[in-house]
Amino acid sequence: MEVSTIIFFSLLLCGVKAIYADASLAALAARVRLVEREINLWKQDAVNTDTKLIDKFEVLESSLKEELTERFLPLLIKPLVKQAITDIMNKDYIGNAITGHVLREVQSLKANVQNTKTQLKTLAEQLRRVERDRDTYRKSLRKQRRSLTKDIRELQIQLNHTVADLRDARTTTCPLTTAASTDPSPSNTASLAPVTTQDSDLHASTDPSPNTTVPPTPVTTEDPDPHATPSPAADRRLYSASGAGNLERVKRILSAGHVDINTRGRYSMTPVMAAAWYGHSDVLEFLVGRGADVSLVSSSGDNVLHYACWGGHLETVKLIVSWNLLDVNARDNNGHTAVYWARGHQRMAEFLRSRGGH
Repeated sequence: MEVSTIIFFSLLLCGVKAIYADASLAALAARVRLVEREINLWKQDAVNTDTKLIDKFEVLESSLKEELTERFLPLLIKPLVKQAITDIMNKDYIGNAITGHVLREVQSLKANVQNTKTQLKTLAEQLRRVERDRDTYRKSLRKQRRSLTKDIRELQIQLNHTVADLRDARTTTCPLTTAASTDPSPSNTASLAPVTTQDSDLHASTDPSPNTTVPPTPVTTEDPDPHATPSPAADRRLYSASGAGNLERVKRILSAGHVDINTRGRYSMTPVMAAAWYGHSDVLEFLVGRGADVSLVSSSGDNVLHYACWGGHLETVKLIVSWNLLDVNARDNNGHTAVYWARGHQRMAEFLRSRGGH
């Protein structure tokens, strides 16, 4: 029992000491806070004192500047200003300064004017050079245009000749073979694209009636030898020129003679058929005027009107019908009429039906 008693009292004493220790710590914390508050008050007083001192120094500095400006500077500056004015008046400094400034301005203006004149001369020379270059360019352009036009015409002629040669060479696709088994009609072959040339305007804007118009009267000209044997080479040239629409070349070939105007091409086509196929109304009319026979047919039984319809040339069709030399309902070896070949061209088909075609 004694040991437990001793332990009890020991614990009690420890608890009393802890209570006293907590009380001492609380008191110490309160004193620390008081000290911190006093320190903050001292700091605030120091800041206020510093601010007041700075304000006082600024006031003193301003007052010193004003006193120096009002009292000492005038005493120093006034004599200097008077002496400077006296020197200027004695030496006519102002007049000389103004005169020198005016002279400098005048010289500057003269230099600017001279520079402007130089620039104008340079610009004028450049303008003349540009005008010369422009005139040279225009002359060169005109020359190139003439050369280009000439080259285009020559290329067009060569193209027409090439197209004619290709048409002659493609025997398997051309509708004008001599054998019956290889003589397809235009209905099952693709036509070559017609070459665009200048057509005659004699019948382009009119739709003559078959009862009032007549074919052109054959022109009688004196050939070098009217009874000479036709030349195969001349015949081929006439056939090729007619298909190409080269009227001047056709005229030269016929004027030279030794040519059959109704010559047959490789596929039994005559020059008028070739001209009608490609819509060269001026060549067609000239050939008929020189005595070409429009009633002839090819080996497939197609006449001039059939080929004009197949090529799709309405004005050429109108020209042929206006001569009233062919039956508008003439049939080829396959029984096809001109209306049949015009079936892809509505205006042409309507025109043929208005002339009795069916």
